[in-house]
Amino acid sequence: MMDTLQTGVINIIKAALTGQKHDLPEDFDLEAGIAVAKKHQISALFYYGVLACGLTLDPATTENLFQLTCQLMAFSTNQSYEISRLFQSFDKNKVDYMPLKGTILKKMYPKTEMRIMSDADILIRTEQYEAIKAIMVELGYTEKYESDHEFVWKKGKVFIELHKHLIPSYNKDYYAYYGDGWRLGKPISNDSTHYTMAGEDEFIYIFTHFAKHYRDAGVGIKHILDIWVYKDNKKNLNEEYILSELKKLQLDKFYKNVMDTLDVWFNNGTPTEQTELITRIIFDSGVYGTHKNHILSAAVKSSKRIGTAKKTKFVGVLQAIFLPYNEMILSYGVLRKIPVLLPVMWVVRWFEAIFIRKGAIKARSQKLKIMASKNISNYQDALTFVGLDFNFK
Repeated sequence: MMDTLQTGVINIIKAALTGQKHDLPEDFDLEAGIAVAKKHQISALFYYGVLACGLTLDPATTENLFQLTCQLMAFSTNQSYEISRLFQSFDKNKVDYMPLKGTILKKMYPKTEMRIMSDADILIRTEQYEAIKAIMVELGYTEKYESDHEFVWKKGKVFIELHKHLIPSYNKDYYAYYGDGWRLGKPISNDSTHYTMAGEDEFIYIFTHFAKHYRDAGVGIKHILDIWVYKDNKKNLNEEYILSELKKLQLDKFYKNVMDTLDVWFNNGTPTEQTELITRIIFDSGVYGTHKNHILSAAVKSSKRIGTAKKTKFVGVLQAIFLPYNEMILSYGVLRKIPVLLPVMWVVRWFEAIFIRKGAIKARSQKLKIMASKNISNYQDALTFVGLDFNFK
C-alpha cells in the first residue's frame, strides 16, 4: 500500500487536475509534501491542489507557495511567448519543425504553469540547420552545445532543444524504431512547415520517452502525470494500434504496469507489487532520477555487452584506472590532435588525481562501490519486474 506521504501528494495532484476536493490522510505531513512538489517541479500544480482541497496553511507557507507559483507563471508565460516567436520565424522562413513533449503537453493542463518544462523540445531537419542557426541568432539565442541528438540554445532562462532525431542513438532499441522520427510527422495544413504526429503516435512517443528515463535512472511525478493528462484529453485514441506499436518497442508489459499504477493513483484501483514499486521509484527519483541509478543503469547496459555483473564491475575498475579515450579528451584536448599521447595523459591524470584533484579519487571509489555486482543485478531485476529491459543488439 502507498504510504501517507504518497497518498496525500497524489490526492492533492488529483484535486489540481480535476478541480475536485480530495481528503488527505490524517497524519499527512504537508511540509514534506511541499518538499516533494519542489523536488519534482510541480510546485504550482501542488499549490492549486492545496486550494482545491480547501487546506489551511500558515501565512508564511501560503505566501511562499503563492510567490513560487507566481514566479512559475511568469516564467511559463515568457517561455510560451518565446516559443511562439520562434515558430512564427520558422513559418516565415519555411523551416520544417515538429513540437515535442512538454511543448505540446503544457496546453493540456488546466493551467500552463502546472506543467513547467526546463526546455522546449522541437524536432528539426538537420539539413536546414544553417538557416535555423541564423534565425536563432536573430531572435537573440546563443548556441550552448551539441549532443548526440540535439542542438541546445539559450536566451535568458529559456532553453530550446532542437532535436536531430526523437531518441538518442545510444538508446539503440528505441532509436531503431524511430530513426529521426520524421516518418511520423504530417504538416498541419497543405502549405505549413509545422508538423505534428497522429494522437496515437504522439502518445507512444511520450510513453517511450517516459520509459527511457525510467530505465536510465528513474523518472519523476510530472512525467507520469503527462501520460494521464494526455489520455484524459484524448479519450478516443486507438488503443489497439497503441498496443501493437508498444509491442514492437517491447514496452507493452511496462505500459500495462504504468496504466495500472495510474489507475491506483486516480481511480482507487487495486495495487499490485509492480504498481507499488513504480510509485516508490517515481517518488524517490526527483525529476530525472538519481545519481546512483545513473551509474547502475550504465552498468546494466555494459553487462549486456560484457556478459555478467561481475565482469562489468571488473571493467569498471579498469576504466577508473585507464579512463577511455572518449572521456579523456574532455579533460585533455591535446588528445584530439595527438591520440597516441593517451598513455602519457593517463599518467598525468593519475598525478593530478593524487596531488591536485584529490576529490576525483574519492568520487571514482564511490562509483565503484555503487557498482557492486549485487547492486547491478538488483537494478536489472527491478526493471525486468515491471516489464523493462535494455534490448540492445
